[in-house]
Parts: sequence; C-alpha cells; structure tokens
Amino acid sequence: MPKRRDVLKFGLLAGAAAALPVERLTSAFAQPATAAASAAPTIKLFETQLVVPPVLKPTHTIAGTDYYDITMRVAQQEIIPDLETTIWGYNGIFPGPTIRARRNRPIVIRQHNKLPSEAAVHLHGGNVPSSSDGLPGQEIAPGKDRHYLYPNRQQATTLWYHDHVHHHEAFNTYQGLTGLYLITDPAEDKLGLPSGKYDVPLVIQDRSFNADGSFRLPDPNLGEFAGEVAVINGRPSPRFTVEQRRYRFRLLNGSSADCLHELTLGSGDTMHVIGTDGGLLAVPVAVSKLPLAPSERAEVIVDFSKYPVGSQIVLNSSVFGTPMQLLRFDVVKSHSGHPKLPSKLVPIQRLKESQAKVHRDFQLNLDKARGEMVINGKSFDPDRIDIRPKLGSTEVWTIFNGETPDLPIPHVFHTHLVRFQILDRDGNPPAPFESGWKDSVTVMPGERVRIIMRFADHPGRFLYHCHLLGHADAGMMATMFVTP
Repeated sequence: MPKRRDVLKFGLLAGAAAALPVERLTSAFAQPATAAASAAPTIKLFETQLVVPPVLKPTHTIAGTDYYDITMRVAQQEIIPDLETTIWGYNGIFPGPTIRARRNRPIVIRQHNKLPSEAAVHLHGGNVPSSSDGLPGQEIAPGKDRHYLYPNRQQATTLWYHDHVHHHEAFNTYQGLTGLYLITDPAEDKLGLPSGKYDVPLVIQDRSFNADGSFRLPDPNLGEFAGEVAVINGRPSPRFTVEQRRYRFRLLNGSSADCLHELTLGSGDTMHVIGTDGGLLAVPVAVSKLPLAPSERAEVIVDFSKYPVGSQIVLNSSVFGTPMQLLRFDVVKSHSGHPKLPSKLVPIQRLKESQAKVHRDFQLNLDKARGEMVINGKSFDPDRIDIRPKLGSTEVWTIFNGETPDLPIPHVFHTHLVRFQILDRDGNPPAPFESGWKDSVTVMPGERVRIIMRFADHPGRFLYHCHLLGHADAGMMATMFVTP
C-alpha cells in the first residue's frame, strides 16, 4: 500500500506532466524512459480476444427488491498473455461484474471488503441516498461489509461503480476496482436498439506494467501522465469479432489518471452517439471524432454492414496528440435483417435558465505554493460544508479552469447525486453529442463551462470534484449538503 505522500505525488501527475514540453510528453507516453518500463513485457496489438464482463445475478429477491453480494479481494488475472497480474477486483475480477438494473426496481448490494485496506464504493451517476454514496466516513474496513441501496429512479443509462476512498481513490481504481451498472426502462425497450450479444460494454483504461506483469504506476518525475498500454475490458488492445450489422457499444473511460481520449474509427467512417452519462439523447448524432474523458460514458452505434467479410476496423484514439490503437473489429460473418437506427430516441426536458434562482462560480486550479489541487482556493476538508443547495431548486454553475499557460492542466468536473445539462462553453453552445444529460464535463485550461441542474429526490451530504482521480486525491473536491 503506498504512503499518503506517494499517493499525493501520483495525484499531482498532471501538474508534473504539464510542466514538460509537448515533445517530451509524447515521448514519455509512447515509450516511458525508465528502467522498469524498458524491462516491461512486449505487448502485441490485437493478440487477445475481447472479454465481456459477466452479468451478476441477484442472490435473492424480496418484495420487488433484488439483493446482490460482491466481495472485494486480491486476485491474480492474466491480462498480458502468459503473465499473471495482481489485481484488486470486485468478486476478484477486473473489471468487476456488470449489474443490470431496471428503472424503479431497487437493488441492495452487500459489499464485503477482503482487501488489505479500507474501501468505499461509489455508484457513479447514481441517484442514490447520501448513506449509499461512498462518501468519506463511509469506508469499509478490511474484513467488514456495508449495504448499499440503489433505488434506480432514473432513466435508462450506463453507470459504473468504483472505489472512492479519499487520498487512495486513484491507486485503488488503478488496481482494478471498477465495474459497470446498466439501467434499462420501457422507453429504451421501444426503440429496438441492438441488444443481447450486440450490446457490448467497452471499459477503456490505461495501464503500465513491470516485466513480471504487475501494474506499474506512472512516474510523475518523468512526465508520465498515463499508462502506455490501452486495456479494454481487462485485456490489452484486444480484437473483437463482429457480424455485418449494427452494434451498440457502451463506452466508459475508466482511467484513473489523465487519459483524455479522442476516439475515431480507422476506416474514417462515422459513429452515431445515442447516449451520454445521464441517458439517451433526443436524436442520434453522427461523429467522426468522439472526445471521452475519464469517467465519461458514451453509447454509440457502429454499422458494420458496409464492410465486406474479412474486413478489419480499428478503434483508434489520440491522447494529447499521441496515437493509440484500442481495439480491432474483425468482420467475420454476414448478417441480414438487423434493426435500423431510430431517427428519434427519447425526449429531453430542457432546464430553463430563467428558473435558476442560484448561480455559483467554481475555479479549479493547482495551488503551486501548497502543492494542492483546489476548488475556489480550498483543498478538500471532509468536515467542511462548502455549499448548501435546496432540494427542488434549480441552479446554474460556472466552472472555470484557472490553470495558467505554464501549467495547462485540464480538469473533468463531476457532480455526485445530480446530473446536469451544459448551457455553454465560453459562451458557445455545447456540441450536439454532449447536449443531453451529463454528470462529468471536461474543462480545458482557461475555459468557462456553464451547467444547469435541478436538485431532486435526496437531501444530505454529497460531493463534487475533478474526476482526474489524482486531482481529487490531491484536494480538488468539495462537499455540498442538499437541504430539505
């Protein structure tokens, strides 16, 4: 287990990296110049098959509530062929098992902690009571367990669960504590979207490895801001066999560090975005490039019917200008009669700025003197309440990335409990693919982003923070108390 000093050093990874020239950043990302990295195992692109995380079944059901048991434990997993990697996993796998929930059907999960240190589970994007949010003070000690209640009173969407122990969140998730949580509903059912084996989750993460296959944390002294290996569903740059038809891919950027992706298809064709963090869009949006920051989700439709059998299409990415090949699709079988792409999805009720009685301003930046990441000049204090929104109220927040040109650090602003809509970026409307419901938004250096939200359902204590997890560990987090 790393010392707090080392975790904070990892947390300031972006600051250390951003201080370096772009050329050195690119070099460090592509070929990290350390003895450990030079001895790292050779990883062949597309050598392994994509593995889809298993769907967990409830242990029992009582009065319409499904009950699950999950054990967090240390395990060995073959990520790189012929090598064993020590992971921390939900039920001992990385990523953890997928939970499939139904709107308005509650779930209770008992999380057992068999790890060597405390853990806290956060359902990212979940509209849940404060007591089940995984906040500071709700840690599970080794050998203990905790029950989490998830009411699922929200529309169909792709959520995920991960560790949320302050000062150790980046490390714990890097060790493997991530999993998907999918909610379905009748409105989604009616659309005839690809389902079953044609509805495929893709958990995109970055890792570095030692020669023995163990995880290696990026080294901020050398400007390593992310791992050099793309890991998809726990496999390094795998391949996936597809038929000549449309597929629905649920994309999650589950990176623990600063891996801001820009996704493209190697064929140059477009993808259709049908959903983001908080649920489906009103209409599909065609994109040739799709930004996806850590914690963001995007649901896309890719049509493979246009490619001959035998075709190979690569899902590529660019991370701060450095190319990565994430996944190869191999078209191996013909298919006819696959569903059409709906022209309309689900209506989205736009929140009106005129209804917002409260406007708040938040500045995110590195405090160089203290070596801490701060919000409005303050580092996180779990005993301090920073704001008190009122239940039922609508608020507009302006998020300003106050980093200076000598340290151009991006931030990804995330709100617990409440999802939001983006009003504008520096006065300009958001891109069509981010016009729906969100819970995380990238804010680039010097940029101002305005978001609007309505506080409903749950009073109590919740968090907002940067979801570049090292930044949160280093203090870029704050507490809101939603008052009745």
